[in-house]
Amino acid sequence: MNLTLVVSVASVLAVAPGAWALPAPEEATRYSVTLRPDFRKQVFQGEEQLDFQAAAGIVQFSKQPGLRITKVTGGNLVKDGASGAAVRVRLKRSGRQTLRFRYTVTAGRGLKWLANDKGFLSTFYCDAWMICNDRPDHRATMRLEIVQPASDFLPVGPGRLVSSTQVKGEHHYVFEQAEPVQTYLFSFAAARLQGSTDDNFIIYAGAGGHGIALHKTRTAAAFFLEKASTEPLNRTYTQVFLPETGIGQEAAGLALMSEEYLQALEREDDVDLMAHELAHQWWGVLVGIRSWSDFWLNEGMAEFMADAFVERHQGRRAYDQRMNKLHQRMAALQKEGKDRPLRWDGWKDAHEALGPIPYVKGALFLDNLRKQLGETRFWGGIALYTRRHARSLVDTRAFQRAMEEASGRSLAQLFDEAVYK
Repeated sequence: MNLTLVVSVASVLAVAPGAWALPAPEEATRYSVTLRPDFRKQVFQGEEQLDFQAAAGIVQFSKQPGLRITKVTGGNLVKDGASGAAVRVRLKRSGRQTLRFRYTVTAGRGLKWLANDKGFLSTFYCDAWMICNDRPDHRATMRLEIVQPASDFLPVGPGRLVSSTQVKGEHHYVFEQAEPVQTYLFSFAAARLQGSTDDNFIIYAGAGGHGIALHKTRTAAAFFLEKASTEPLNRTYTQVFLPETGIGQEAAGLALMSEEYLQALEREDDVDLMAHELAHQWWGVLVGIRSWSDFWLNEGMAEFMADAFVERHQGRRAYDQRMNKLHQRMAALQKEGKDRPLRWDGWKDAHEALGPIPYVKGALFLDNLRKQLGETRFWGGIALYTRRHARSLVDTRAFQRAMEEASGRSLAQLFDEAVYK
């Protein structure tokens, strides 16, 4: 995620009578969502099937006020569950559950219609366009189908495109994320786009022919693969450059960025945002965080890995310049009274966790850890951490243990002083 973005995630919990409960980790939730955009009215018609494990009683999911439920089957809506920011449904039996919803969706936080009839965009907030559990300790698979009138608008979505068919004047695009990921990684968009490909790397933009950007992306991916010592979750990686400013959002097998940045990437060799979002395919998608308290393991890691790629791509001087800027920014934050622990239980959702600290302080801590351990032990620790926790959720202690094992020394004092205090 780009630091300029502002994100927030509402808590979503499954509730058993008298106690909070979540599906067992091995019982991944399955979302199947169909969206039909109405470009003239700028609304979506939605249908959703939600398969999950829960005990009899009341379950609660989140949605935004712009999502209005018109029908639910598989359970009974409780109180004002069809409006507001929560959906509460009473389940009659325990076990595997199937809920089905029909609803309408207007633009909201994380769901935007682009100006001048240029398309639409979803980032981070799955509760803007579906009924969902968006806690970081919740992972799910997704089938997303976007159905629209035949036009020059091309949708993109999470995972991979598995089918594209035309039926009775409507074009059906189906995207599948087959391995469980956190639901804030289910972004999508549509615009007038043309594709450019290089094996498993795809770029969509207003025009085709982006060999330079594809080459830089492939080079960055090879660097991250070398340092992670394991493949990313999704074999195919798609970058979408949209006619909208200030975008930088990772998703499962996907990144959404601004069309203006594509020019900077190709003409000015500004690889920062491309590398940052790509790094999330390992640190954020493949290895996820268990709570917002450890948000720095997503954003600080992606920031540092982008800096490390700049070092490989442009030289040590470029890396040192970036670190100096981060030190200056951290000093300014401290002067403004905005410093706080890198790992902090006070962050209850993404809105509270976001801000410069996870990015700036996180990258600086990793740079210092690299200096303390030396190249071989540091990068050995990064590889061990990533391999060991691929396809799982982590906290800071898991990262610390991997670095201690790789370095053969206790890092308790260093972590206590730089991460927890």
